[in-house]
Amino acid sequence: MSAVALRAAGDISDLKVGGDLFIPPTGSDKITFSFTIANPYEETGDKKGEAKYKVWARFTTDSSATSPAWKSGDVTQLSKNSETNPPDKAAMTGSISISSSDKPGDKWKLQLARTLASATSAPAESATDWSDAVTFEVKAATRVNGASVSPNPVKLKSGSEVDVFVAFELEKSGDEKVTDVRLESKSYDDYYSLGTGMESDGKSYHDSAAFDYSTSTGAWQLKITVTRGSKTYSFVKGFEVSKTGSSKAKSKVKLSVSPSKVKKGKTVKLYGKAYRGSAGWGKKIMKLYFKKKGSSKWSFVGYVGSTSTGKFSKTVKPKYTGYWRLAATGTSKTYGSYSNYKLVTVK
Repeated sequence: MSAVALRAAGDISDLKVGGDLFIPPTGSDKITFSFTIANPYEETGDKKGEAKYKVWARFTTDSSATSPAWKSGDVTQLSKNSETNPPDKAAMTGSISISSSDKPGDKWKLQLARTLASATSAPAESATDWSDAVTFEVKAATRVNGASVSPNPVKLKSGSEVDVFVAFELEKSGDEKVTDVRLESKSYDDYYSLGTGMESDGKSYHDSAAFDYSTSTGAWQLKITVTRGSKTYSFVKGFEVSKTGSSKAKSKVKLSVSPSKVKKGKTVKLYGKAYRGSAGWGKKIMKLYFKKKGSSKWSFVGYVGSTSTGKFSKTVKPKYTGYWRLAATGTSKTYGSYSNYKLVTVK
């Protein structure tokens, strides 16, 4: 008979709390745990294969306190096992809730207790049934501090660009990484991406973007996306954009590519839509540019025309890995604009 089979029915072992444990910067999250229970199923009679026991969980954020404050956890109870000979052990899982208002520390403690499956309530707090336990550390939350956008408000002037400066600090307590930074309109599909190429010393980040007169006005935000393990969080800082002067309509060109990876000699489709204001910019002739990866020079490739609804499409046969973009030249009634650029990888 195995070592597990020799354990008393219902004995709990291998209690583990898993994952990168840290306070969520906003809202709430879950900390998961797992354990093994011995001889958990009824072995004979009408109830054969049904769970013998119900397992309960509780946790405290400070087990060193004279009278710890306990909170209930969740345990996924065993369902009926239909095997002819139910196994002599079973793996079980559960979770506890954690919120941004909780405090980090190394005195967090999880305890388990078991009762008969028919029980409708957990053992009393003082009961000796709470015997299986593990103490663990929960680290501080990921934080973004001192986020700033300057100038604020951003005041756009016709015929010129405004440099908008961004700065913030990342407070780390794990393997946090900044995975995206952008300045984005809260009302329109308009943004400036700073990507992950910001100047940084590992803690302080700073960069800038040039806003032109075609930029949407109104409420904007700096959005900083941070990943830590499998978790992703976003931090935002609001600011305003306004403009003075001309009543020209703004334009925008949205570019897509398919496929984004292609063998040499094969074709790629560049397509999208040109906008004048919120409507399609029909019958607009745009210039197509290409920049080889690693180069700083854009080269003119040819012209692309839009349909009456502003849609456009062009097939190209790229020779090199690089970036593509379109330029819509301005008119007396409409400001010009560049499209987003798209990378095509040539294998």
